[in-house]
Amino acid sequence: MKDKDSRSTYIIIALICLILFNLGTILINITKDRIKTDFNGEVAIFKDGSIFVSLISRTSSIFNLYRSQYYPESPVKETFYNSFSIANNLMEFIRSQFPSIMVMNGDLRPIGEPVEERDIENNPSIVEDLIIIDRLEEYENLIIIDDSNRDDYASKVPKPLNIAPLIIDRERPYILIYHTHGTESYSSFENDIHHTTDKSLNVIRVGQVISEILEERGHKVEHVTKYHDVPSYSKSYSQSLKTISAKLKENDNFKVLLDIHRDGFDHKDSSVSKNLKNLLEKTKINIEGKDVATFFFVIGPDSPNKEAVLSFAKYIKAVTDVLYPGLCTGILIKPVGKYNQFLSDYSALIEVGSNLNTIEEALETAKILGEILSIAIDNIQE
Repeated sequence: MKDKDSRSTYIIIALICLILFNLGTILINITKDRIKTDFNGEVAIFKDGSIFVSLISRTSSIFNLYRSQYYPESPVKETFYNSFSIANNLMEFIRSQFPSIMVMNGDLRPIGEPVEERDIENNPSIVEDLIIIDRLEEYENLIIIDDSNRDDYASKVPKPLNIAPLIIDRERPYILIYHTHGTESYSSFENDIHHTTDKSLNVIRVGQVISEILEERGHKVEHVTKYHDVPSYSKSYSQSLKTISAKLKENDNFKVLLDIHRDGFDHKDSSVSKNLKNLLEKTKINIEGKDVATFFFVIGPDSPNKEAVLSFAKYIKAVTDVLYPGLCTGILIKPVGKYNQFLSDYSALIEVGSNLNTIEEALETAKILGEILSIAIDNIQE
């Protein structure tokens, strides 16, 4: 019995020594690694590509093999968006090697960026249930207008409910269109290009078309084309808040605030690839012979004026359902976040299409959305 106890003791001591040895090796090598930082808005990375891979590979042959395959010793540059794929590949490797360990989503942010400065709206670790509103109880008896009677919409479009009258000076700009995630693009789903600063391919072009349609219909609009998601995607809402707050100080007549985005799907996700055909059908409809991207609203539940913002979105959806049924797929209430919607009761975050749509489909939506917004805004004015 004593021999068994002695053997157990020796094994425990040996394991402790091994752990201490590995820990010491890691701590020593931490001081040797130098961080390579890029000051052009790209993520600072370690010379091995990842601090986690770099450290663990010092004491694990399995990780060392993985590192040599995915992170060669030659100097590399990874953009902010590519850094997500690095982390995802690493997480998949860990899950495959240690299936009994629950790996939580990492906190992906540029090195040196404090956690408390990140926007909660951009936090990918939030996994609570979403609330989707696709049926409007307030507007149950809508009369759908067919294409031949579209010009006779005035008598068919419902009156706004639970919305305070919009008080504005029509001689000054009162609609502000901007983009918290301006680099979101429609360029090429197959080529894995989901973000670009090319304004001919991203949501800024969509916002420009919406702005032009509204102006053609007599509205005063300003379109902000500034990027808020570069160099730091994780602080994009903080950046857009600064921009819009400054605009509101310059012009207190801005009341309708439209943040135009596009939805996104990861085609490397097996659930997306398996349901790609179904998703493609849901992300567009045919209107008068043209493929048009669908759109939906996003509501931040933590905004103190959430109910007013929700009522505004519901009314725009009701107008859409009458004129173009199926074009607006619903209203998404996120589990957390404000999305800067506290700045106005007439705020709207609109997701126009997704990276499954072409830019042409999104631009068709922009033309129609400009018409819908014009009607809705006219109807809620005092």
